[in-house]
Amino acid sequence: MTFRLLVALSPHGFGHAAMTLPILNDIKSKSDDIDLILYSNLPKSLLQSRLNFEFDYIDGIDDFGLVMLSSTEVDREATAKAYNLRHLDWKNRLQAEAERLSLARPNLLIANIPYLTLAAAGQLGLPALALSSLNWFDLYGSYMSGRAESEAILETIRQAHGAASKFLKLSPCLPMAGLDSVTELVLLGPSARIGQRNPAGLRRALEIPAAHRVGMVAYGGIATRLPVEDWPLIEGWTWLIPEAWGLRRQDFRSFETSGLAFPDMLASADLVVTKPGYGTFTEAACNGVAVLAQARPDWPETPYFDAWMRDHARYDVASEKRIAEGRIQDRIEELMVRQPLELPQPTGIAEASDIILKEIGKLRMAL
Repeated sequence: MTFRLLVALSPHGFGHAAMTLPILNDIKSKSDDIDLILYSNLPKSLLQSRLNFEFDYIDGIDDFGLVMLSSTEVDREATAKAYNLRHLDWKNRLQAEAERLSLARPNLLIANIPYLTLAAAGQLGLPALALSSLNWFDLYGSYMSGRAESEAILETIRQAHGAASKFLKLSPCLPMAGLDSVTELVLLGPSARIGQRNPAGLRRALEIPAAHRVGMVAYGGIATRLPVEDWPLIEGWTWLIPEAWGLRRQDFRSFETSGLAFPDMLASADLVVTKPGYGTFTEAACNGVAVLAQARPDWPETPYFDAWMRDHARYDVASEKRIAEGRIQDRIEELMVRQPLELPQPTGIAEASDIILKEIGKLRMAL
């Protein structure tokens, strides 16, 4: 009998998909008699570009995480309002989510990490696992703690996570000590795509000298446009940016110009300028690419990301203003002369897929 695996992905940026999809590729490569169903608001085309297998797609997931003003700034008032609206109507939303899950007929839910979907699984008695580097209990608490309504909302979120028999924590991650409703927290290694490194091919495609350094400016899935047209020219460097930024200057090229898939482009570059985020951090570290990150002191994951990156990558941090103005030459030159560290391996992919496949095996026996 074919096993139906439903994977619910938060659409809050691309990080939730970035850490989960390599695991799904590994699962399907080891067991092809699994029907994969993805449930999200992320573009289906994005998911197709990163998965090696066919899947069914359900859109319209009731999950937003945090309301963002940019890729690094949380709109606290809009976030508070959105949570209040959800939890004032919690019973109806929970019933609607349970009905939606029932129609999909899954045998197992993997959630990264929509807690309403987990709560619906609990109501249905549907086996569930959580998987992520973060959770909305900790993030909501970090930004909303102290508000009149926050205690009741936090308790509902905490209980919702209790539908997961295990929470698979992909390094680097939050400690998640407050999620005592989950039976077992399991710490795993990182999840990251390994690209095909071809620095010479990248430079040929960009039509730049072989000796030029290539930097990427990649701020993830929540749209942020840096004012890179104001950056000073840094001799010997070419920068890759999204085509949508519409900049035409001799030292800039679009991602699309490279002709490479993102992980291959990243692996072939020298450095990435980014904000703290799971996908870009782990992929840069595991591919040996230096990272200059925008400071993000309010983000709950930042201290854990920072410690892990300093242990595993050529890594530095600069202020938002400094990066916006392009005053980064001293930082990137210092990063380029650092000795590369031993590359971390994305061991969390196989570790997570093995745990999930064992769970599937147990559930198959009960079918």
